[in-house]
Amino acid sequence: MRVVRKILILIFILFAGYWIWYEYKYSMDTVIPLKVNQSSLQTKVLIASQGSRFKDSLVQGILKHYKKDDIHFKVIDAYTFFTVNIDKWDAIVIINSWEYGSPPLNIKKFIEEHPDQLDKLIILSTVGSSNIALEEVDVISGESILEKTSEYTSIVTERLDKLIK
Repeated sequence: MRVVRKILILIFILFAGYWIWYEYKYSMDTVIPLKVNQSSLQTKVLIASQGSRFKDSLVQGILKHYKKDDIHFKVIDAYTFFTVNIDKWDAIVIINSWEYGSPPLNIKKFIEEHPDQLDKLIILSTVGSSNIALEEVDVISGESILEKTSEYTSIVTERLDKLIK
């Protein structure tokens, strides 16, 4: 009986250790909110992102692409997405990672709450497989490879151009 108990405790410790390592290795950084240009401009774009080198580079690439345009951008952390009023934005770019095989719960809930405004959303999800998607939502999916930042920036800005120009 003691041996079985010790084995179960060891299994629990190994599982807990793996979970802590996984969270440390793959959890996203916090995004510091940022505003670009005056909020009084006619065109407004929200970027909700999780923090990582790849995602931060992608956000900077999008902002750089539009630096000469009269567009108000606001960048927020994706975990604060529940505060977003979708009606205030002409387009919303969501940059997130799938966690444990699904998108972050707050983003999934936001999408479910606004089924009539999905055409405003551009979603780029970093996942292990490009076959993963959300029902009825066009999602750009791929891996977080820093060298591919410009490729994904081009894809996002092409789609954004269709919404705001």
